[in-house]
Amino acid sequence: MRLVLDTNVAIDFMLAREPYCAEANKLMLLGYLKEVELWLNGAQLNDLLYVLTKGGNPANNEAAKLGLKKLRECVHVYSAGEREFDATINSNWPDLEDAYLFQVALNLKADFIISRNQQDFALSSIRTLAAKEFFEYLEEQKGLIYELIDF
Repeated sequence: MRLVLDTNVAIDFMLAREPYCAEANKLMLLGYLKEVELWLNGAQLNDLLYVLTKGGNPANNEAAKLGLKKLRECVHVYSAGEREFDATINSNWPDLEDAYLFQVALNLKADFIISRNQQDFALSSIRTLAAKEFFEYLEEQKGLIYELIDF
């Protein structure tokens, strides 16, 4: 199963933001174990760098690198290009960042987009779920129950 992650899910994981980090941690564990494919795109990595370094402060670089290395063990990085860019700027989406993420998901043939802001993906033809809803889907549709463990 292929999932494209909204940046907020990666930040929940990396900064242990409550009350969302438990579900984000379970997602990352599934990615780490290769039970699902988790995807981010290069533009999201720029956003993560900015957030993790608290606005680009070099004093935070080492901590940011450690966090990103841990994240990278769980996720794939999609190199979006002209096709996604052109489709985004020609779209009628109100938020171009979300339109870009949708284009990445579309080109990856993602099964789901995972985001806490599902309303931002109202125009998406790809089902968008919160992390908690994704685990509910796995339980209801596949009979799979995942508990949180440290890794």
